[in-house]
Amino acid sequence: MILEDLENFKQDLRHQEKKEKTIKQYSNYINDFIEATQIENKEDITKQMLIDYKEQLKDRHNGNLNSINIKILIINKFITYLELPKELKLKQEKQQKQTTLENVLTPKEYEHLRDYAKSHNQSQLYYLMGTLEGTGIRISELQYITVEAVKKQEADIYNKGKLRKIPIQDKVKKELLQYCKEQGITEGIIFKSRNNNPLDNAYIWKQLQKLAGQVRSGLKKSKVHPHSFRHLFAKEFISNGRKPNGTCGYFRAREPRNNPYIYNQKRSRTKGNT
Repeated sequence: MILEDLENFKQDLRHQEKKEKTIKQYSNYINDFIEATQIENKEDITKQMLIDYKEQLKDRHNGNLNSINIKILIINKFITYLELPKELKLKQEKQQKQTTLENVLTPKEYEHLRDYAKSHNQSQLYYLMGTLEGTGIRISELQYITVEAVKKQEADIYNKGKLRKIPIQDKVKKELLQYCKEQGITEGIIFKSRNNNPLDNAYIWKQLQKLAGQVRSGLKKSKVHPHSFRHLFAKEFISNGRKPNGTCGYFRAREPRNNPYIYNQKRSRTKGNT
């Protein structure tokens, strides 16, 4: 069993005289991998599973390469300990000079995905995708999309001790009020689990991947991830005449040169080819 393997791995780390703080970090990251992939035995681990998990890390950490690479490093060490084929190991992410949009949904693909969700009674995903694309927020910020925020058309988002006010457009407001009416939600968080907890990144990522697999229209599953909707928002933001640096302020991007400007460059190239 994989949990027994993890305990043995932790014991091996102690024999290597690793500090307990380090061992705890290793354990937390590997547990996260186990929970995200729902594996039970080491034989369940596949290359595609690892690649999908890596994409999930990218979404969760919003492109923070240090956080992503630390987790990849630890997962690779665990794979070595399990004596699995070295080909399973993941490559660490490298800082690119220019981000590409190859794994981002196009507006047409986005609409097709939503239409499919709506026609197959997956209303939570339908409205959730519309909210992410219409506001540009992260999954961790969905908890601030409340009934009260929708009614006043502004969400107060607190992150690392800072307040950011996100406007809620008329279209998003109308859709969310309709969803609340359908679900009988009268106050508080709109997107929540059956236990009334905010939906987390892992759950949403799994549901989106499941939806992408059901669509069967040639849509690449690698394009269907939470962060893809933020990209769509940024592209629309700039196409409506807003400046790239204005987008940076909206997103609070760590790397302005690798975030909003890419959309502006992409749009310019597209115009030049028409």
